[in-house]
Amino acid sequence: MSKQYAFLLAESTEMSKQSSILRKQYVFLLAESTEMRKQSSILRKQYAFLLAKSTEMRKQSSILRKQYVFLLAESTEMRKQSSILKSGI
Repeated sequence: MSKQYAFLLAESTEMSKQSSILRKQYVFLLAESTEMRKQSSILRKQYAFLLAKSTEMRKQSSILRKQYVFLLAESTEMRKQSSILKSGI
């Protein structure tokens, strides 16, 4: 009976050590998980901000393209008129 008791005591001690190690690992992984959630939240906010910026830049680019086309047409028209005036002189 004494051998069985010693064996069970040794098993219990080993299980206690392993349980302690697992608790420490759990705490570490929980902290890591929390940090990853924080970083994920930050990245989602950055993505939303950059998406909004990109959308705004596309709108501005579209406006600038329209202004360019308008100014190009105006310039072409002015060159035509200038050419007509020069040929009439």
